[in-house]
Amino acid sequence: MSLIININSLSYLYDYLDLGVHDFIVGTNQFSCRQALTVDYIELKEIKEKYPMIRLFVLVNALVEQKYLDDLKNHLDKLNECQIDGIIFQDFGVLQICNEKGYSFEKIYDPETLNTNHLTLSVLKEQGIDGAFLAREIPLKEKQMIGQNCKLKTMVQVHGVEYMAYSKRKLLSNYKEYTHLDFNVDKESQIEIKANGVEDHCHIYEDQYGTHITSTNQMCALDVLNQFNDFDYLYIDGQYINETDLLEITHLYIQAIEAIKNQTYNKESIELMQLLYRLTPNVHYYHSFLFDSTVYKISDVRKREENERS
Repeated sequence: MSLIININSLSYLYDYLDLGVHDFIVGTNQFSCRQALTVDYIELKEIKEKYPMIRLFVLVNALVEQKYLDDLKNHLDKLNECQIDGIIFQDFGVLQICNEKGYSFEKIYDPETLNTNHLTLSVLKEQGIDGAFLAREIPLKEKQMIGQNCKLKTMVQVHGVEYMAYSKRKLLSNYKEYTHLDFNVDKESQIEIKANGVEDHCHIYEDQYGTHITSTNQMCALDVLNQFNDFDYLYIDGQYINETDLLEITHLYIQAIEAIKNQTYNKESIELMQLLYRLTPNVHYYHSFLFDSTVYKISDVRKREENERS
């Protein structure tokens, strides 16, 4: 298992390399969603030339309308010229173009919620997919079964805010128009929303591809990382994290991986979690769906709803 970072700055690449981290994810101005950092083609080439040991993955995870297919083809051509190491995508139009062009970079399929069993992924491998980002909504045991039986490389999230919802509609702009309120809708504005009847807030922002909603609470697997040996990529999302904090958090995970190798993890994980809490005292961490069931009895759901109403 190795860490892969949705990086939010280029300032500390040497430091990441010193830690032993070589895999990074970035976005571009075209066909990228939910990236922590946006770069252009020139910067992609410069990164690969300056840091030849880096493995660079680019998000091409927007849903693509037919009228933009020529733009997509040109974009993938340019990414290939930049000698990137892989893409993360969800639209099968991206895969078809890559297969037709014969690109050699890794193609990691990330439809957010759909990668839930190894049999489907085995079929997708035959279509040219090299790796899969497993759905966050399934528990760790099911993820482990996929990792143990899948013929593809597998990626799972271990830290950071989580994808919750996406719409191609401009929901915030529509809300502004309806309410006559004036506010910025981009990610930098740090807008939060809260549903009625729940305590937790969510990040929401709008870009050229629609409206994106992510958690404000951050997933953390630092204290259970010894259960992630079945996966190839352990994904850390750098969105909404300070760039220096992201480096320090990555260092904690590197120490955890070393402790697992040295069979000292059970003791050291407690100390690492204490360091994480001191580093980010205002962040609420949770295990996400790692230990939740995905199938519930109707009677249990009704009982829970009754308790919530009372």
